[in-house]
Amino acid sequence: MSIKFFIGLVVSSMIFTSCGQKKEVTYSKHSSADNTYSVELPTSATPGRCVGDLLSFEDANSHLIITIQHINEGSIEEYIRNKDVTNDTFSYDLFQSSDTTSFYKITRGNNMWSAYDLYMLKCLDGKNYLFKVSSDVLGQSEMIEMIKHIYTSMKLNGMGEGADADAATEEAEAVSLEKTYSTRFYSVKYPKGWKITEHLDEMTEVYIGCQPENFGFTIVRFETDYTLSEVNAEGNENVRQAGFRILEEKQMTVDKAKCYRAVQEISIQGQKAKHISYTFKKGDMLYNIKFGTVTTKEQENIAAEIIDSFRFM
Repeated sequence: MSIKFFIGLVVSSMIFTSCGQKKEVTYSKHSSADNTYSVELPTSATPGRCVGDLLSFEDANSHLIITIQHINEGSIEEYIRNKDVTNDTFSYDLFQSSDTTSFYKITRGNNMWSAYDLYMLKCLDGKNYLFKVSSDVLGQSEMIEMIKHIYTSMKLNGMGEGADADAATEEAEAVSLEKTYSTRFYSVKYPKGWKITEHLDEMTEVYIGCQPENFGFTIVRFETDYTLSEVNAEGNENVRQAGFRILEEKQMTVDKAKCYRAVQEISIQGQKAKHISYTFKKGDMLYNIKFGTVTTKEQENIAAEIIDSFRFM
């Protein structure tokens, strides 16, 4: 197979997945009125009612409402039941749920209107804090990324940057790789709830990802006589010609095989999209694993964990 044909398809795939990239959200740090905690909130949001440890911010343009508050309830479901926050004239579809997460899509009758109420629960210093992000303008994946960023950024003031703060952040970002995708050539682990699409095109063996967040990875595999360094050099040249910037490149190993890891960025219609690509060989078999639309540090950590789990059969 021609190396140029391979690189061309990989670049085309990268550009295609970048086209759906959402507008980048910028964040600013805020503290609760009683200075209990600090948190990063969208810069476009302005303060509403902020009393004690209650934070309320709004963005009128996107109908965005963000609240953070201490609650006595032990779960999100208990809070919703006790406070009776639902409305009988609307339908509530719980599309993602865990011990710390309840994400609802809200609809009304048969019209086209819809909104999202996203809840997350975090325990800091023995207290439960409830996060709620709501909007009938913003998209589902954009709101999920937003609430997860806010959730991860929250820290008790006075924790500093020491071990306790690091432990709290790591706990919030931890993702369990519970599932395994296997072929007769390799196996790789991925998070529970991610979907598998095999034979996406003539080159892509599989795509594994999380649809609401538009985050996942592809695996391309084929035989070639070209050396790994030749493939990497040709690939770098082609992605540059396609308009990508190579932000970072380093050598590492994947299951003891030499690997080139590259962080690439492209700007499409003023929006930046970042990809992380891993290219390596086993014998004459070349592998490329690419993570597209990487927008958060948490996603970078997930990508690293997935690569660490890759094993040749």
